[in-house]
Amino acid sequence: MKVREEITVWDKAPNTPNHIYITEGTQLLGYIPRGTTKAIYFKTPMKTWAVTRRKFRNITSKKELSMYEL
Repeated sequence: MKVREEITVWDKAPNTPNHIYITEGTQLLGYIPRGTTKAIYFKTPMKTWAVTRRKFRNITSKKELSMYEL
């Protein structure tokens, strides 16, 4: 399981929020909405989720991961 923070700069839609995503391989398991700490999981993983044209940074530090309710 990977926790990834989106860092995309949305030039044409500057008010678009970047969330934190929980993935496994290419499947999206859930996300943490911007400004919150609690994860929302899908009943079934999203298999059609694409990272094309988006930028992410992996959250790997235990200190940072402990801030979220995964």
